[in-house]
Amino acid sequence: MEYINRDELEMLLKESSEPGVSIYMTTQKGWEKAKENAIRFKNLLSEAEEWLNFTGINASEKERLLKPAKKLLDNSHYWANQDEGLACFLNPNFYRYYRLPLQFTEIAVVKRSFHLKPLFSLLTMDWRFYILAISKKDIRLLRATRTFCEEVDLSALLDELEAEFSEEMPGSNLQFHTRAPYAGRTRTAVFFGHGGDIENIQKEHLLKYFRFIDRELPNYMKTTDAPLVLACVDYLAPLYREASSYPVLLEEIVRGNPENRSNQEIHEKAWSIVKPYFQQPVDEIKERYLELKGTGKTSNNILELVVAAHQGKISDLLFVPGIQQWGRYNPQTGEATPGNEPTRGSEDLIDIIVTQSFLNKSNIYALEAEMMPDSSPAAALFRW
Repeated sequence: MEYINRDELEMLLKESSEPGVSIYMTTQKGWEKAKENAIRFKNLLSEAEEWLNFTGINASEKERLLKPAKKLLDNSHYWANQDEGLACFLNPNFYRYYRLPLQFTEIAVVKRSFHLKPLFSLLTMDWRFYILAISKKDIRLLRATRTFCEEVDLSALLDELEAEFSEEMPGSNLQFHTRAPYAGRTRTAVFFGHGGDIENIQKEHLLKYFRFIDRELPNYMKTTDAPLVLACVDYLAPLYREASSYPVLLEEIVRGNPENRSNQEIHEKAWSIVKPYFQQPVDEIKERYLELKGTGKTSNNILELVVAAHQGKISDLLFVPGIQQWGRYNPQTGEATPGNEPTRGSEDLIDIIVTQSFLNKSNIYALEAEMMPDSSPAAALFRW
């Protein structure tokens, strides 16, 4: 699976060679679905070819532009190893595709630049967080978003733990076996009595151990601004919390022994804990939007938002990624005009709003239609 971050989006936005072809589709995993995936991609390529005919591109240029994508059609291994969605981008000097953990509304778009609006869901709906699973026989750090979870390699940390606490192990009858996500890793550490009873464990012993983990853990994280969720039995949580200085350690935990739980199961339970944390700023923006509606400091008018996005006027933008509003925008005159369906020279105006807001450092949130503050597929708070 590939992953989209802000740097990747900025790179795609800077690709300015015309024409730009963007293809999005939902995919299915497994060899039995490979042929179906390829056929649907072929149909979208044919649709893109039809749109390219309106750009004035000649046959040889069109064939050269689409050649990298067409080469994929016979690659059964590629089509069998998909995630939930595929995004493909081509222009005369560039070709990139992404297998992503997100289902897309199937669409082929040809315009001056790439159609990137669907990708913003990965930034604004797949917030990053971490999960630390601790038990008598297990220590795991999971890096996660709403749809994505991977285990971080803690091999170096485990080496440090053994070096730091090995002298305390002999005769202690206290064991801590770490799970081995990487082949050949079998580890033993300290501090958990076989009975798991807190009455039989020295509190300071545990606190010392947890302080060491807490001090070293940021070295294995890409950021310390992301919330951290503990997965452990109840009696360990307050001790780790006492030892920890992590700035965003959430109060609620994934309760129970994580030893026999898969990463996926722990991730699902942790997401239900962390979701309200991420949802809070969205709820606050929606409340402010409704409070200020009608004062000139908000708008849900698509044409007005196109102009405001280019002016850098938007502070917070809410939008529905699966809805298109076709029209035209003239950057010379600053005028936006609506349309009912895609035609030659038209663009998705909401895509323009989203990408320009991104470039102007606005806060952007992709929401389901039922989560929007009103019936419009885009709504914004203004900076002035």
